Amino acid sequence: MALIPQSFIADLLNRVDIVDVVGQHVKLKKAGANYQGLCPFHSEKSPSFSVSPTKQFYHCFGCGAHGSAISFLMEYSGLGYVDAIEDLARSAGLDLPREERTANDVARAQQAMALSEVMSSAADWYRQQLKGNTRAVEYLKGRGLTGEIAKRYALGYAPDGWQGLESVFGSYTNDEVAKTLVEGGLLIQGEQSEGAPVKRYDRFRDRIMFPIRNPKGQTIGFGGRILDQGEPKYLNSPETPLFSKGNTLYGLFEARQAIRAQEYVLVCEGYMDVVALAQLGFPNVVATLGTACTANHVRMLLRQTDKVVFSFDGDSAGQRAAQRALEACLPLMSDDKEIRFLFLPTEHDPDSYVRAYGATAFEKVIKEAMSISSFFFKVVSEDHELTTPEGRAHTHHAAKPLLLSMPPIALRTQILRELAIRTNTTPAELESFCGLTAVPAPAQQARSQINSNSFANSNRQGAPWQASKGSAKRVAIQNIEPPKAPTDLAEQMLRVIIQFPHLGKSLDANKRSLALKAAEQRSTKALSLMQDLLSQCDLVELIPGEGNQSATAGAGAFAMFQDQLSRSELAPLYEVLRNRVMGSDLDLDGATADLEGAFKKLELTHLKQEMTAIAQKIAGSTADDQDRARYRELGEKLKFS
Repeated sequence: MALIPQSFIADLLNRVDIVDVVGQHVKLKKAGANYQGLCPFHSEKSPSFSVSPTKQFYHCFGCGAHGSAISFLMEYSGLGYVDAIEDLARSAGLDLPREERTANDVARAQQAMALSEVMSSAADWYRQQLKGNTRAVEYLKGRGLTGEIAKRYALGYAPDGWQGLESVFGSYTNDEVAKTLVEGGLLIQGEQSEGAPVKRYDRFRDRIMFPIRNPKGQTIGFGGRILDQGEPKYLNSPETPLFSKGNTLYGLFEARQAIRAQEYVLVCEGYMDVVALAQLGFPNVVATLGTACTANHVRMLLRQTDKVVFSFDGDSAGQRAAQRALEACLPLMSDDKEIRFLFLPTEHDPDSYVRAYGATAFEKVIKEAMSISSFFFKVVSEDHELTTPEGRAHTHHAAKPLLLSMPPIALRTQILRELAIRTNTTPAELESFCGLTAVPAPAQQARSQINSNSFANSNRQGAPWQASKGSAKRVAIQNIEPPKAPTDLAEQMLRVIIQFPHLGKSLDANKRSLALKAAEQRSTKALSLMQDLLSQCDLVELIPGEGNQSATAGAGAFAMFQDQLSRSELAPLYEVLRNRVMGSDLDLDGATADLEGAFKKLELTHLKQEMTAIAQKIAGSTADDQDRARYRELGEKLKFS
């Protein structure tokens, strides 16, 4: 077994045309240097999906989907990483080379392959068992499900036996067979008593089986519902190398097209809700898998659509689940997304509600579902008496972590203002209590700055230590403020480096120091971004290309670097920066010149700052001969800059 070399991937991305790859699935039109179309990953009526042939990169300004030709095939077609590379390589007429992997890499790959085959075989067997079990079929019919919907969701039945899967995989006494089945969560292995054989038996017995599928449609786990009375009502696969509940949504594979068509996704709590609602005309439904809604769940949903409706039971458990969903959603909110919370009467779940009142009534309650802001106010003020200082203080205390978790978007501002009104306080007081950074007010007066001409003029008119001969000159020098580096230089450098990471990798210590100082002067956020970006550049592998062109500087390098940045803790900040460079037609020569120009400006600014500092010492009669000599030296340098 072997890995695909990074040099091959870089060369492949430089050879393929991402416009051709994406254009096979999305209708694209030329728009300046790029191409535009309707995003295939969320519903939209006006195009926000941009494909850059120069960067070999796609980006949706609506849902944030982005990546290389490899990422597109993985996301759109459900291909695995290696499969997507192989598909592109075939289209480019390239043979796929490989690098030898470690023993651990080989073991993990073999384990995943073995588990995948086992889960697929088990799913096939469960489906066959359903066809031959009248009791299980009648149960599903009693729940209003047809054979067509059972086929669509690949429903099955686990017989009421202890070693049913032996007919598929062989005897459980075979340790190798048992090991794979245990790892896949299909088999339970009991504690072994001394001298006694190991007890091994099926995890799922006498249950309707709901296969859980990944985006490629491969079975990675199961949910089993008991037919009669008993506990637990639902039994899920445990966490395995293939399956993680916090990263999986039941029904997403089946619902993706319907979500795009309906322009929203409905999130329920159970397998049967998903299948029954699909049967009743709501195929755009998914479910969490017996676990709280996670941030990864929310990211997956918002990649599919701009509108998410969570449906919960109206009891206390449903309220707790909804609050956890709120906490997962707030950090990922943006002003173009809509999230709502639907609470059904305690006697109903979505399935029973539709059957009792009809699809039209259910559509109506979905449209009238509680907005995320309304649910926010309900959560933070619940059980708090807003007519008392104590109640208002408790409400502020409950709101603080939720507000702090939100990005600085317009919705947060609106929620904060509304909460201030409800609690008889001011937005500024609430911002202060929560530790939120208020937007600074515009300066009332412009601050004067000393430009290069004023320094040159000062040098020509006489040295500043002569100011003692005239009070006017002394006053002028005392009022000098050190010049500040232009704040746009920091962003200029960030924009260049994110497009050409090998330029960032090649910066020496002095230039890195200048870049960090410029970023620090702009903002704390810019400093964090510059620090991380330079660190990310250091991880870039310099790959030689054909002729004088480095593969690292090619179009495919941009796409590879963006994939790397997407795994950074600062990925949301890189998303903003990437938005600003997607329309850029900057080439390598232009980028190099821009970066060099930025550093020259920064060096000039620092010379001026040093000169101003010495001038202030001279004005205060604290300068020595060395200071005066340095001042003259700086004046000469600035004169010829």
